[in-house]
Parts: sequence; C-alpha cells; structure tokens
Amino acid sequence: MSINVKDITIGEGLPKVCVPIVEDNDEAILDKLKEFDQLDVDIIELRIDFYKNILQFDALKNLFLNIAALQIKKPIILTIRTAAEGGEIEIDPKDYFHVYELGIESKAFDIYDVELALGTNMAIELHTLIHDANKYMLMSAHHFNRTPEVDSLMQKFKSMDSLEADIMKIAVMPEDYHDVLNLLTFTLEAKHEYSNKPIVTMSMSPLGLTTRLVGEQFGSAITFGCVGKASAPGQINYQELNQILQLIHKNVQEA
Repeated sequence: MSINVKDITIGEGLPKVCVPIVEDNDEAILDKLKEFDQLDVDIIELRIDFYKNILQFDALKNLFLNIAALQIKKPIILTIRTAAEGGEIEIDPKDYFHVYELGIESKAFDIYDVELALGTNMAIELHTLIHDANKYMLMSAHHFNRTPEVDSLMQKFKSMDSLEADIMKIAVMPEDYHDVLNLLTFTLEAKHEYSNKPIVTMSMSPLGLTTRLVGEQFGSAITFGCVGKASAPGQINYQELNQILQLIHKNVQEA
C-alpha cells in the first residue's frame, strides 16, 4: 500500500529519490531547501542533527518557521539521527521529543524519522504527536557495523509495524556481497509480509550500491542520493541515480 505526501506517492512505481541536507546553519539550510525544491528529486530530508543550534530552541523554532514560510513543494522528512545510529548528536529523549514538537508546531515538515531504538514509550508519544497533526512517521533502524540475519531484521520491522509506523526503514553495513544478498532477501520477504505499507532498505558503502538501485524489483520504496555532501556511505549523485532507476524501469517494463 502506498501513501500520498503532497504530489508524491510513496510505495508505487519507481523508488522515490530522497536527498539529504546536512548543513549546520540557517542560511545554508534555507538555501539548500530552495535549491533542492527545483531539482529532479522527489523528497528532501533535513538532517537536523547537523544543525549547530539544535538545542537552542528559540533559534530552532525560528529556523522551522522560516522553512515553513518557504512553502517547499516537495515532501520534507525531518530527521534527528542520533550518534548511536551514525548521526551527529547525543540527545536526551526529552529534547528529541521537543525538537519534533517544534517541527509539528511550525507545520514545515511532512514526515518525521523516529528511531526504533528510542524505545516503545517514546515511539508511542511521538506517534501520537505526529499522527494528531496528520503527518507521517517513518521508523528507522541503522546498523553501521554489520548486517544482521534476515530473521533479526524482520523482527525489527515487526516491532515498527506494531508501533504503527507509516514507513519502515532499515539500513545496514555489509562486510561482503553475501551480506548484500541477505539484505535483498530480507527486502523481498518484507515486501510481501508488509504489503500494507511502504518499506525502505539499503546496504551502505560502495559494496551495497546495488540495493540503492533495485528497489522497484525488490520492494524498497525510497532510495537516497546526494547533491554534493552525502549523509551516509554509498550515496551517489542524484542525477546518476535517476538515470539508472529510469534505465532499469524502462527495461523491466519492456521485458
């Protein structure tokens, strides 16, 4: 099943191309949002853990209100990636919640990335906050050191599903191509097990590049590219990503 966010349908057809903003100040973030809104991409992710004033809540509120004033046409994901999951900040759960609370109040964002590792109680609180505002919750889990077994990955999706995530995402680090195959196997199985909602999977680093390209065939609904700065290992330029996705789509459709 797909979800519609602004003019984008996530979970149907080609994987939607998402590009991250990893700037640390207001001017650069606002400039990138305006720039990316004009590019041939589907979704923008604001990695707010890179923002140097993330815990200065008056400054953060002002930034979010300025983002809302831009009236960006593309869906925006607001993401706090914690240090434990490969991000830029160690943050108290109460502060994590308040950042998203300010995001909701500003009406600047469409999707909120919530880490599964925050725990059940926090996930329930954030789910209520996000859904009461008629926005979407993407739940995520990241393994930067290894690729867990398929059963372990499936258990994480089971937990996300029970917490009523709208989109479920897992990213892993491969040690070899067997790990990449395991991730693709998991994706194919999860596509059938959780056909009621979009899923997102990726194997990071250059080893896992294939997984960023074959979402249409295996079931991953969003793929991450970059415009300059990448937010994770293995991201490639969004233009090259678009070209490859279109080439695969064209030949699969004709097969």
